[in-house]
Amino acid sequence: MQLAILHTMDIHFLITTFSYVAIFVLMIGNGIINIPSSQILYLVVGYFIGNGTLLFLPALLAGVLGNTVGNVVTFLLVKKYDKAFAKKIVMLDEATFEKMHRALSKTFSKHGMWWILVGKCTPSVKAFIPILAGLAKTPTLLTSIIFFIASGVWATLIISIGFFFGEHASLTSLGAVSLLVGGIIFFFIYKTYRDQFSK
Repeated sequence: MQLAILHTMDIHFLITTFSYVAIFVLMIGNGIINIPSSQILYLVVGYFIGNGTLLFLPALLAGVLGNTVGNVVTFLLVKKYDKAFAKKIVMLDEATFEKMHRALSKTFSKHGMWWILVGKCTPSVKAFIPILAGLAKTPTLLTSIIFFIASGVWATLIISIGFFFGEHASLTSLGAVSLLVGGIIFFFIYKTYRDQFSK
């Protein structure tokens, strides 16, 4: 809890000092190594938008562009250096990495590029999606566009929570809401494209 509060205070300071540039740079870091937490960052951004310190559209674009750049960097590096590099990023032992890779790859093989979109909007899974896409060697342009769209959906959701409920909104509640949204998105995508999924 104290670490989360300290983390929030650091983000507070950086955004107060460097404004949209800080959001952009921090979200590049999130896109590459999943640090700082996008949930905490966007809650703070939503709070600042609510009190008039930031404007919604520039803040949203700074976060989405930063996260997309970070995701694309990770994706391209994994695409080039394959599993050896992917293992270093996730810092997992061989057995755990193989289990994770098999589970995510199985889902990806069934649902294709739609899984990148849904996965990027799903907590706990979203951090692994650029790695999975890189290992699958998906098309760079299409993958980048999907990263951008999914990052926009995620950012809009969390910023809105910060805007309406403040920067100290419960992360447990946040996780529940984001899981629900991810489930709803997946349901509608599956319902629309179930014939393709069943092939």
